[in-house]
Amino acid sequence: MGETGSGVLLGLAASVAVVHTAIGVDHALPFVVLSRVQKWSLRRTLAVTAACGAGHIASAVVIGLGAVALGLAVEQLAPLEAMRGQLGLGILIAFGLGYAALGLVRLWKQRPHHHAHVHGDGTLHEHDHGHADEHAHLHEDARKKAVSAWTLFVVLVFGPCEALVPLLLAPGVTRDYALLAGVIAVFGGLTVVTMLVLVTVGVVGARLVNLERFIGPKLAGAGDVAAGLAIAATGLAVGALGL
Repeated sequence: MGETGSGVLLGLAASVAVVHTAIGVDHALPFVVLSRVQKWSLRRTLAVTAACGAGHIASAVVIGLGAVALGLAVEQLAPLEAMRGQLGLGILIAFGLGYAALGLVRLWKQRPHHHAHVHGDGTLHEHDHGHADEHAHLHEDARKKAVSAWTLFVVLVFGPCEALVPLLLAPGVTRDYALLAGVIAVFGGLTVVTMLVLVTVGVVGARLVNLERFIGPKLAGAGDVAAGLAIAATGLAVGALGL
């Protein structure tokens, strides 16, 4: 492939990477939502995002190179990509609904209730009491963060990257390995960078919003429920719109 053709292919890889990532809400929104409700630092959020983005690209590269090695056409890969996409979205939706359900359970367990105590002198008093244990809560938060990060990683690895695979076929068939590496580097790098930019904007914007001011402190405590439903809705929207 000549210099002009190589430049066009690399430019196409760059533009497709940015657009593909920007319109794919599952590439950013779940990270922003979990960062907010689990109080991740921006550094941790971006590290998780970068790892998931790298996994997303790596899985597509493996499939694309496998297709080149086997001489498969894009049409022959469609069933595999569709299956991967359905599996990834299924995991994302199930995770969101499960996260929301666990949030409801935690809210129920932590609800304050009244206890009456009678002292020896006959004095009776009542006080509010909850069953939240601080030490257990810290361990639960650590497990929740780890599970959330790994779940997003699995979702992005299974998520199809239909835009990259066709771009690999042309240099792969002509055995232009330098161009092949260039396409992977440009597409993969810009995909991850776009994810990081979108997540950064989302996290910073979310931190500027005072939930208690708009919905009240009681409903603000239901953040896990809202986050889970938002993640599930993201999966449903991606599936319905074919993003």
